[in-house]
Amino acid sequence: MLQDYLPIFREMGVEAFGIVAQRTEKVHTFMTDRALSLPILIDTDRVVMKLYGVHHRWGLDAWNVARPSTFLIDVYGRVRFVYVGERQSDRPDPQAIIAELRKLRD
Repeated sequence: MLQDYLPIFREMGVEAFGIVAQRTEKVHTFMTDRALSLPILIDTDRVVMKLYGVHHRWGLDAWNVARPSTFLIDVYGRVRFVYVGERQSDRPDPQAIIAELRKLRD
């Protein structure tokens, strides 16, 4: 789970956060029930999802949400790594994210 890697990301000088399109109350309950501390931004209008090209209007496992995605953006605002999942359970391996971060530091 990405949450477990937050200390490593912080040691690397990286800020990690999530962006979701669910209702605020639902997200708050989910985060509280699981004691998660990953900062979450809520995109109820789906503006960010659409700008990054991950809006998922119809699918077998969800509708009108974002495909689970990971973007690494450098200090200059350039997207340096992109992972877009095929389904809601499709996430990149956190170790792969760390490897990509190390490449950016070199």
